[in-house]
Amino acid sequence: MQLVRNLPQQYREDPWVLALADAILGVLEDQDAQSVSIREQLSLDTITWALEIEEALAGIVPPADATLENRRSTLKAKLRSSGKVTIELIQAVCDAWKNGEVVVSFTGGKIRLQFVGAYGVPVDLDALKAAVRLVIPAHLAAEYAIKYLLIRDIHEVMTISTLETQPLGIFAF
Repeated sequence: MQLVRNLPQQYREDPWVLALADAILGVLEDQDAQSVSIREQLSLDTITWALEIEEALAGIVPPADATLENRRSTLKAKLRSSGKVTIELIQAVCDAWKNGEVVVSFTGGKIRLQFVGAYGVPVDLDALKAAVRLVIPAHLAAEYAIKYLLIRDIHEVMTISTLETQPLGIFAF
């Protein structure tokens, strides 16, 4: 025990001093564990027990079935959504969603959100739409382009065995 080794020689074997050092060590270890836990609450990627507090401060009421990851994404989007509305701001809100991989653009008088990551409907798309709707001006429409597998992506590219392992939700019909 480092604490006892720093004491004068005559105290290192004293039972009362050793008991006191053990008690102090227990307190210090507990404080160290709490310090690690508190540091985790400072990042939106690792927040756990303080998430409820941060959601309340941001005015967010999460759905009962929301996962920890979805709640973190919603909070991250809410915190990123203040300021002048620009394509960059909308992009920052979209980037808060894990696996969202969205490219935001403004074409034809509409805000276009094109999913460029995984094929199929992204996880928690409704929450992303709600966050975007809170940010964009009411008079602008939002258009969502979801990436699906097309015939050109599979014809003479994938084998039948590979094709059979793909979920139906990633194909365009």
